[in-house]
Amino acid sequence: MSTPPLSNVPPADELFAVRDEIKRLKAREDILRALMLADPSARTGNAYAAEVKELMTERTDLVEMRKMHPAIVEQFTFQLPQKRVELRGISEDGELVSLRSKAAKGVA
Repeated sequence: MSTPPLSNVPPADELFAVRDEIKRLKAREDILRALMLADPSARTGNAYAAEVKELMTERTDLVEMRKMHPAIVEQFTFQLPQKRVELRGISEDGELVSLRSKAAKGVA
């Protein structure tokens, strides 16, 4: 199920709408996941069935590693360039504002 792009909507505004929808869907996913973990009978639907699998993963405690072996960590630490798109709101007078301050004023 893909949603068609919004017509006549600038890309930045559409990106905000998409990210907002992702947050809503993620919250719904969390609710459904919790339900299926708590109630095995909720795992079978008409078209899909959910299986709960448990696996072990290994993690390295980087904070502790830096304390005990700073030179080794430094030797294998490197930077990678990243690009990200950060959205800002536009106030009534055309100024860029943080999304939090825009949301606090009740303007979406």
